[in-house]
Amino acid sequence: MHGPTAWMLYLYQTHMKEARGLDVKTIDARMRHLGQFAASLAGKDLTSLKPNDIICFKKSLNGPDKENVPESVSLAAPTIVQTCHDLRTFIEWLSKQPGYRSLLRDLADYCTPSRRMTALAHAPKARYEPSPDEIKSMLEAMPTTTSQERRDRAAIAFLYLTGVRDGALISLRLKHVDAASKLVNQDASEVNTKFSKTMRTLWFPVGTDIATIVTNWIDERRASGAQDDDPLFPRTPSAVRSRMSSIRDEFWKTSSPVREVIRKATEAAGVPYFRPHAIRATIARMCLTWARSPEELKALSQNLGHEDIGTTMKHYATLGEDRQHELLLGMWERREAPEEDEELADLIKRLSPEDRCVLKTMAHALLKN
Repeated sequence: MHGPTAWMLYLYQTHMKEARGLDVKTIDARMRHLGQFAASLAGKDLTSLKPNDIICFKKSLNGPDKENVPESVSLAAPTIVQTCHDLRTFIEWLSKQPGYRSLLRDLADYCTPSRRMTALAHAPKARYEPSPDEIKSMLEAMPTTTSQERRDRAAIAFLYLTGVRDGALISLRLKHVDAASKLVNQDASEVNTKFSKTMRTLWFPVGTDIATIVTNWIDERRASGAQDDDPLFPRTPSAVRSRMSSIRDEFWKTSSPVREVIRKATEAAGVPYFRPHAIRATIARMCLTWARSPEELKALSQNLGHEDIGTTMKHYATLGEDRQHELLLGMWERREAPEEDEELADLIKRLSPEDRCVLKTMAHALLKN
């Protein structure tokens, strides 16, 4: 690599770490992309950069837009878009450095990927998301004979009850869960949360049966002699120790075992496999039915760890086509229903859960008569 180019890349790497506070993985990924760009220059000095240098590099990425390139060697659209973004950020930084301020002012603009490529990169990916009934059927099908089996069952129940990410799940300690208050303290100093963000979240209203699985597991951990700083979900069966044992519990080192637990559970229940993160999408869709006001929807969104409710709506709460059509047809039926029916439905919604149960019992009695 050209000496001055290597030096500027080193300075930019330092800038990302010290001035931007980016983590090592992010910096490494960006440096790989910039290394590819530097190699494409074939020794040309960065002070002589022209728009055509960037244009030629974008063509070399072998995206679907390039003709006569086999699909098997084409980079994925998200990779191409991210590479272009990383290059743009670098050139914007470079143009402010001494000796490089004579670069064309609009040079970074040439890093923009095509609109088609951007659309391909942002297209929603078809990933299976389980229904609430499928999650419950999995939990019902899971064995509970051994401590490990009960741990596995409780782990899936906990994902569904709390919506935590799998990284947080494997790093939670017993002290982080207050079952009496239905509270999870995702303390970023000890729990692996996204963006190292500390959150205090409550259990989602997915059912007392799900909550019971979790509380029973917590009680079992405590009864076994586990202390506050021990993992909520220990790594191995031997880690679930007796009260007199001196063996320290171990945490799962990665989230791979969680995916394996889900794989076995889905196979046992005859449900398609899904990643742990898909449960968050299931919860997000349920939030749309739980919420009775915009304020409640905002509370549910924040409980998922989203500061912006738009994140919940855009990335998690997308409706399937069948559900979309079902809701639209229901709106037609409401529009054509008599006004007294709408008034009755509104009154029922305003009743407490206990009163609705009473009303339901009375309705069944009337139908029998």
